[in-house]
Amino acid sequence: MMKRLEKVFLAACTVAAMQTVLMADVQASPARSLMEQLDTDKDGLISLKEAVRHTGLLRNFGLIDDNEDGKLSEAELTKSQLTPGNKKEIAIN
Repeated sequence: MMKRLEKVFLAACTVAAMQTVLMADVQASPARSLMEQLDTDKDGLISLKEAVRHTGLLRNFGLIDDNEDGKLSEAELTKSQLTPGNKKEIAIN
């Protein structure tokens, strides 16, 4: 009986852990998603060469690149309203 309870408990813990991981992926920011998708050399930056695979990002690459180093950091992507997927907040008075 105890072995059976242990197996049920372990199965429940596994399911809970998997749900947590899936929810984290769903809630990933647009910047994080672009980084995971486009940063093929895993240097933490998206180069112009890497951005070519995403026309929406490529279109505004120069405007998003604040420090003009030819690469986009996750911070630059997060900060810019021009990053695909970032929502603009409109204040209504």
